[in-house]
Amino acid sequence: MERRHFLQVAAGGAALALAGHARAQGRAEVSKLSMGFGLDPVFAPHIIAMDKGWLKEAGFTDIATPSFTSGATAGEALLSGDIQLWTPGNLPPISMAQSGLPILVLATNCIAVAADNLVARKDANIRAPEDLYRIKIGLLDGSTASATLAGLARHYGLDPKRLQVVNMPPPEQFASLKANTIQALLCWQPWGYNALALGDTMLVHSGVESGFEKNRGEKVQISATRSLLVTSEDFVRRAPNATALLMAALVRAQRYVSDPANRNEALDRVAAVTKQDRALVAAIWSQYVFDPSFDQAYVDDMHAMADYLVASGRIKAAKDPLDYTYSVPAAAAGARVTVPGHWKP
Repeated sequence: MERRHFLQVAAGGAALALAGHARAQGRAEVSKLSMGFGLDPVFAPHIIAMDKGWLKEAGFTDIATPSFTSGATAGEALLSGDIQLWTPGNLPPISMAQSGLPILVLATNCIAVAADNLVARKDANIRAPEDLYRIKIGLLDGSTASATLAGLARHYGLDPKRLQVVNMPPPEQFASLKANTIQALLCWQPWGYNALALGDTMLVHSGVESGFEKNRGEKVQISATRSLLVTSEDFVRRAPNATALLMAALVRAQRYVSDPANRNEALDRVAAVTKQDRALVAAIWSQYVFDPSFDQAYVDDMHAMADYLVASGRIKAAKDPLDYTYSVPAAAAGARVTVPGHWKP
């Protein structure tokens, strides 16, 4: 219902959104926009905003989409000004903000709690949660996958210290799973889909549903993963008009890809730009909810990730996520804001 409300409220003014912001906010202070980019469906709004010319209409005539090998390097690029927009899972920016680094959440790009997948080899014989103790699980340490595994352990009463975790990026996880040097991987899409496509594997648990024998098919949410739109405090202060216009374009694009009438077009463009098989993109599309709303669910997911960081000893105490949330541009662009951010320029 909330998703339909977002579409209905925004529909009437979609065509005039950028023009209205340009009149109200003035022209963008910068014409160059560099957005950290990845080759997966998470970046559907970015792709559409570029394809439709909405970012160009906003004043960004020089657009770059560099990719990064890790969240740490992308975060460093944001703080150094090499990129102005970062779209990571919510764990890395929460960790940075908790450490006092001047980054800001502008909106949720998409809710992706269903997209975290624990996939194991069938010959590992994983039937019950306790079976995970005897296998090696590949995941990228410090990513949202770490928090998802902690959520699984907490729900099923496992001792996290007994889980054999091997730190490696997704491509290495996939290769190692095939070679049987690890017996399971825990990763975001499309790696879970690709691992299941091997044929000798099984879905042990998604972010929202169990594959264990005793409760197979039961709805169990162990993930609090969100993809966020993140910028730096410096960029907002230096280019407030550009920030507002950027959010107007992206919220408009989120609205567009969320509309079922545009599904085929969105799938075509995402598949073409990411060079992923269209059938793969279609198969995992429903696992992403493109909604920039600031509501209690946003606060709860952010708190869950911060609590994981405290429990794992990575930070001493959790800050209020609203202290590094700047919701004004998203609200001005038509996003639903029932819990506003506290940060002000």
